[in-house]
Amino acid sequence: MIYANATLPSWAIVLILLGVFGLIVLIVILVKRHVSALQIKKDNIDEKQAIQQELDRILVPIDENDLNKKENEKKDETKGN
Repeated sequence: MIYANATLPSWAIVLILLGVFGLIVLIVILVKRHVSALQIKKDNIDEKQAIQQELDRILVPIDENDLNKKENEKKDETKGN
């Protein structure tokens, strides 16, 4: 049980906390190094290919016929009003 007037000096408590967190970091590093499910897999992908895949994922192709239809509909709406 921790009491309000601890017998340990404040610098010792800080050192203990740093040690505990350092131990946790070391355990995480060792587990990541030795557990194959947590390791990062590197695929050798060409940079241009990776850029093209990202652009294909983000950009949506625009159909010009569809675009022309929408423009004509907007023109018709403004003429009707």
